Amino acid sequence: MTDTAADTVLHRKAQAQRKSLGGGHVTASRALGRALSIAADALWALGFATRATFDENLPTDRAMSRLGRDQLLVLLENDDAPAALAAFDREIVTGLTDIQTFGRVTQFPCGERAFTATDAAMTAPLLDAALPRFASMLAGQPEMAHLQGYRFGALVEDAQLASLSLDFERYQVIVFEVNLAQETRMGSVVFLFPEPVVVIEEESSVPGKHAAALKMVPAAMNAVLTRIHLSLDRAQALRPGDVLPLSPRATSSAALTLPCGHIVSRGTLGQMNGFRAIRIGQGDSSLHKPEARPTAEESPKDTPEAADTAVPMVVSSPSDVKGGSFDLALDDIAAGLPDVSESSKR
Repeated sequence: MTDTAADTVLHRKAQAQRKSLGGGHVTASRALGRALSIAADALWALGFATRATFDENLPTDRAMSRLGRDQLLVLLENDDAPAALAAFDREIVTGLTDIQTFGRVTQFPCGERAFTATDAAMTAPLLDAALPRFASMLAGQPEMAHLQGYRFGALVEDAQLASLSLDFERYQVIVFEVNLAQETRMGSVVFLFPEPVVVIEEESSVPGKHAAALKMVPAAMNAVLTRIHLSLDRAQALRPGDVLPLSPRATSSAALTLPCGHIVSRGTLGQMNGFRAIRIGQGDSSLHKPEARPTAEESPKDTPEAADTAVPMVVSSPSDVKGGSFDLALDDIAAGLPDVSESSKR
């Protein structure tokens, strides 16, 4: 069979295989096993049955440990990617030599001699026919693009030299159990393909599809003028008409807090267009900064500052407050606050 005819047969079988897989996702081990079987059948009408027994991504040292002690090591070259490696058990190498020498797979003893460049050359037709078919089956999967373009390279004398050629950080290890010519010869074939480094792309400035909706989610915040710390018995004893001392900063500063109590920002209390307002971004604005609490020996009424400059807050019943709301009672305070509108800043 001529090379052109063999290539045509391989092409037709690869297309048929892709159609049988539905044109969807196919794993590298499955595609490579099928490519090897198709290539052996088209080249020599050789039964080359494969069964994947291992398929994982490993660091280089652990990947090399998957190689057997008596295997032919063949470097796989690629013009656009790091080198890969194929390893054949002696039984498989002998079977490939038999089919190309005698036209059939024999059961002659394999021997224990060292592998030569001639032995490696006996695997070249299979690899050069299978690897393009393998790449063709994975052509529609961008995540498998790093497996394109491999071909037979050269013999590697031992695992130590192979490790020098495989200088990538991680490798995809695929191990096949192979039987030739209806189990006339059986053995393992191992492939090591470099696993590309995953590049983390910078966050895109394009908003996500839910960005507009998420921006409309309500975010509740409270404006806190001041906090008063009282013992429980004193708080329970409060009655309408009692006066509570406030810090002198209560009318000149405020804090925006989340419902859970965490401080988001601090600012200056004021008014704008007749409404109470806070100009944020001034003063301390640390997030989640704990509030300082008085010690057990110190209460707000005992501090000299609070005693001399306390701002009284009259606690009244709801019926005594204008409009029946404590919130409206703050209008009197807001009337005397400075304006925080943009015009006042200029």
